[in-house]
Amino acid sequence: QGRGLRDFLARQERFGLQEVMTIMSRLLDALDYAHEHGVVHRDIKPQNIIMTPDGRLKLADFGIARIDRSNLTQVGSIMGTPAYMSPEQYAGQQVDRRSDIFSCGVVLYELLTGVKPFEGPTETVGYKICHEPHRNPSEINPQGVPEVFDAILTKALAKKPEDRYASARDFAEALAKSFETRGGVSIPSEATILPTIIHQDRPDTTSPPPGWEAGRLRALEELLAPYVGPMARVLVKRSAKITTDGPTLVRLLAESIRSERDAKAFAATALEKVFAIAQSEAAPDQSSPDPSNRPIDPGEVDKAAGRLAPYVGPIAKVMAKKAAAQARDLKAFYQRLAENLADPDERAEFLKNSGCGE
Repeated sequence: QGRGLRDFLARQERFGLQEVMTIMSRLLDALDYAHEHGVVHRDIKPQNIIMTPDGRLKLADFGIARIDRSNLTQVGSIMGTPAYMSPEQYAGQQVDRRSDIFSCGVVLYELLTGVKPFEGPTETVGYKICHEPHRNPSEINPQGVPEVFDAILTKALAKKPEDRYASARDFAEALAKSFETRGGVSIPSEATILPTIIHQDRPDTTSPPPGWEAGRLRALEELLAPYVGPMARVLVKRSAKITTDGPTLVRLLAESIRSERDAKAFAATALEKVFAIAQSEAAPDQSSPDPSNRPIDPGEVDKAAGRLAPYVGPIAKVMAKKAAAQARDLKAFYQRLAENLADPDERAEFLKNSGCGE
């Protein structure tokens, strides 16, 4: 569920610079995770960048993605969407993560200027992408695009892969540094899009999950919001459905905070103010590990990835590894995987087939 970024662009809705930086930061963060696990998307475009009603960004359609270390490289075949394809894709050459970097550069260019860097009929676009320079974005939108972004896009849209950013993380860091250097505030650290884009905050009239008081969950939302923005309400509700234990709920919420220092600060405050528990009291006894907190068996991770793949494609293996690292037991593991499925029927079917359905 949600709206593709293409919907916003088609309606000529323009984003502020901070909004653009937030979108790109989230996109590159998701892409970096996929790349680090050997997955190259190969079809980055606004249609596949989904902005959900609860303020998240999702990278969709891994249908033509491939595992970077696979021996099944399709040299000689052309896959992708013309205006967003890299020169090496047009040439039918082997692609790696730097091809996705090029496509992200096209998306950034379009967000900043409202037009694509290379336009025209398919055959013309291909020639331009492979041989012609793009026009600097600051020339097209001098009021909205600082010149510092010209150099960033020149590197991202370089014709040769070796001249581009080596990773999505490098691209994101260059954007953040340039944005903050010119006086912008820090880009949010969690996967949230500015609420002014798509999120309308409404009173929550739904009942809290069984075993929880609404007031206690609201208190947790207020403590979590400074770290994750409008996602706080969603995260609290989701985690409260998994457990009825206070310290466990706090631990699950702390996992959503990227900074370890911030996560510890949140946990200490939440335990003390919401549950009146000192953090030392909530810490598990290291001398007698909880058997339910054992790592998920690698065989189970592979099995779960196989069950998830029909719904999401090759990225299933990445999702399964991430969920296994975060979940404390098998049920929570499958619940986390199910959260990647927007369709309620697909989610229920997946959980049922996994033996974790209602």
